[in-house]
Amino acid sequence: MRSRKRSLAPFLLTVCVWLVWPAQSFAKALVRFVHGVPGVGQATVAVNDGTGNQDVGTIGFAQSTAWHSIRSGRFRWTLKGGGKQLASGSATVGNGAYDIVILERQMKVWLGIYKASGGKPGTSLVRVIHGAPELGAPELTVDGKEAVKSLAYRQATPYVSLPAGTHTLGAMRPGDSTPIVGGVHMSVADDKAYSAIVLGTRGERVRVVSLTDRGAPLTRKGTAKATPVSTHASGSSGIVVIRPGDSLWTIAQRIVGQRASNAAVEKELVAIWNLNAGRIGTGDPNLIFPGTRLRLP
Repeated sequence: MRSRKRSLAPFLLTVCVWLVWPAQSFAKALVRFVHGVPGVGQATVAVNDGTGNQDVGTIGFAQSTAWHSIRSGRFRWTLKGGGKQLASGSATVGNGAYDIVILERQMKVWLGIYKASGGKPGTSLVRVIHGAPELGAPELTVDGKEAVKSLAYRQATPYVSLPAGTHTLGAMRPGDSTPIVGGVHMSVADDKAYSAIVLGTRGERVRVVSLTDRGAPLTRKGTAKATPVSTHASGSSGIVVIRPGDSLWTIAQRIVGQRASNAAVEKELVAIWNLNAGRIGTGDPNLIFPGTRLRLP
């Protein structure tokens, strides 16, 4: 009897690994890189999440790549420019979307990783990321009023709600009324979230890079908070109306076909999410409300 129990152990272990591995393999993150190191020039960003190298874009100072989907967890990154490797290292992301700002720390390239939010219905969300070391820890103002008393280099504020429209951002050293960043106008819209990233110095003018953020990316098959779907397509317009029980996974699977691989479904799901994150409005692709109208890629 004992020998039989021992012989079952490898089988049970294999079953446990088989059950856990697929769930882990669907855990994804959306990442976007922002070039914040002045004087470096253009650089190509590449990542390896364990599934192979992928270039995510070539960007100059104060520019950003597009969003890219990678496996959550630890990943390797490299920066290349002028035919040589400029820097490399490793970093970790969880499930969700992340603004990753390439910064300098003690003469070494460093990644500032900031989890991004999706939009919130009826309001706009804005946060500030401090990426200009020579500014110290300035006071931040919005429309001439103090918003943050002091923000240190590499820190980010929480998201705050602002009315839709154009707002004026500024920064000044505490106790000094002379602005070190002033008159920066930022337009925001309801249902969207934004990161305002302060970059510059070392010969580069200080600027505020305004980027529209995303919410959570695709997650595991079968974890949707709404039950699987029966989608209603509106003619040939490429519109689907969400009904009770719909999920992005089943919509994507229906488009690519029931026999398509999980990778193909994931790719389609990311495309649907990127196109409709603002419409969904929850910041979570697993939480979609009936009546929401989605465009299809």
